[in-house]
Amino acid sequence: MAGILSAFSGEFLASQKVSSVLITPLDDEGKIASPTTKGKIPGYGGSKVLQFWPATISTPVNPNWSNKSIPGAPLPLYQWISGGERPISFATVFSRDMDGEIGAEVEEDKYNVDIDAAIAWLNLLAASTYIDDVGGMTVAKAPPLLYLHFLGTELGYNDNKALPAKEAEGSGIDGPVGSGIHCILLSVDAERTNFFPSGRPKMCGIGLNFAQVMQIGNGVYPFGNSRMLELSSKYTRTI
Repeated sequence: MAGILSAFSGEFLASQKVSSVLITPLDDEGKIASPTTKGKIPGYGGSKVLQFWPATISTPVNPNWSNKSIPGAPLPLYQWISGGERPISFATVFSRDMDGEIGAEVEEDKYNVDIDAAIAWLNLLAASTYIDDVGGMTVAKAPPLLYLHFLGTELGYNDNKALPAKEAEGSGIDGPVGSGIHCILLSVDAERTNFFPSGRPKMCGIGLNFAQVMQIGNGVYPFGNSRMLELSSKYTRTI
């Protein structure tokens, strides 16, 4: 787990009482992006975990089938076209017990975070930016690819075709297997509720919607079902 988790110290991870959701912005090469802007390369604040584990996580699978009606037949014929979009949706909550500036007046901990800063970071991951390209032209740059990691779970199903070892080397991602999911952030729906006299929110519920992708860096890497087969073999309930 050394690769992508190296963004955090061992002491930090060991202190977690429950699993965490880790979101890591990636650069154009599929490697962990720099936290800060460097030249023409925008920064995205680095890897961060959400404050609390989501109550529910939705991961539907929607393969694309085309149907063809046959005159006189009781049912149409179906032809498999392709795998369909795989969205990942969940709601997360940010909260704080004490008013004041985080880091100066209030010590940041699991129960006191800067909610406005958390919202801004998630919005940043869904926002485009503008950079000066070669020739002095200003061009739009898409939001970053993300590596969404549900620590301790099996939600990714990535197998060894998702990112070849030669490209994983030096990426900071130690093999995209298990719960890691390469994805884009489609929407951030923040609802602030309850406020301190200062105007700072006490709580905010945020709906997050992602879509898994196979575009990693400059390549496209379709993944197979070997990880699904390996994991499904552990379910042995039979008649």
